[in-house]
Amino acid sequence: MPALVSLQLSSNFVPKIHPLCRIPFCRKDISSIPRTFSPRMSFSSRKSSLSTVAPLEAILFDIDGTLCDSDPIHYHAFREMLQEVGFNGGAPISEEFFVKNISGMHNEELCHVLFPEWDLKRARKFMDDKEEMFRRLASEQLKQITGLDKLCKWIEDRGLKRAAVTNAPRPNAEMIISLLGLVDFFNIMVIGSECDRAKPFPDPYLEALRTVEVSPEHAFVFEDSVSGIKAGVAAGMPVVGLALRNPEKLLLETGATFVIKDFTDSKLWTALEDLEKKTEAMEVTA
Repeated sequence: MPALVSLQLSSNFVPKIHPLCRIPFCRKDISSIPRTFSPRMSFSSRKSSLSTVAPLEAILFDIDGTLCDSDPIHYHAFREMLQEVGFNGGAPISEEFFVKNISGMHNEELCHVLFPEWDLKRARKFMDDKEEMFRRLASEQLKQITGLDKLCKWIEDRGLKRAAVTNAPRPNAEMIISLLGLVDFFNIMVIGSECDRAKPFPDPYLEALRTVEVSPEHAFVFEDSVSGIKAGVAAGMPVVGLALRNPEKLLLETGATFVIKDFTDSKLWTALEDLEKKTEAMEVTA
């Protein structure tokens, strides 16, 4: 096996941290939230609609690939650093390899997937260095997904609760939220590695629901990865997929209610309009 090359990377970026980001959000007692959905639920049994969550009370967001198109930056960092340590015989990994084997997974899992013969301390050091490189690049290149500002305003105007739920390490998540100007937008942030189980298990989304005190019957999720969609569906919520990097067909087969290209997609706004109409009808008949 090739020896690990220690890369000394540094960043001058110091994000502004919202006080809520310092709270340890994940707790062991999440049994009060029902686990009513199965990731194996067939696409034919789901409706391409969000009206089932009326009245809507909360929207939960993944971060990487959902709020921002960060995967190209992660891919660049992994490609450069894996090549440095002689991974894949020293040949650069392909984007296809990155999508299939790395994207959406949390770092503790990647330690075993990428470096099964390394000791854990060594693998973790590699992942820490990679994340440092990602933060340096992201501070210069990161941009939000088209239409995010419009969606955030729609959410704020309706007083909905919102949470960021991610498998990213906390320093990455805090930096991205700060760079995107969303520090004051999110009520809470849940980090997968701080839960008993990260995505694709439902624990991070169940913890977010518990913390904002909303039932899964009145919330939905935005996600871009297979593991994230599995987690949201297993937590009992509809999931809107973002097909920035993963094929739409794959996201639908995984369990997404429907898939959009970005937050300006007419499918999303039609679904939100239908959701509001159902809520209004429920209020009239109540």
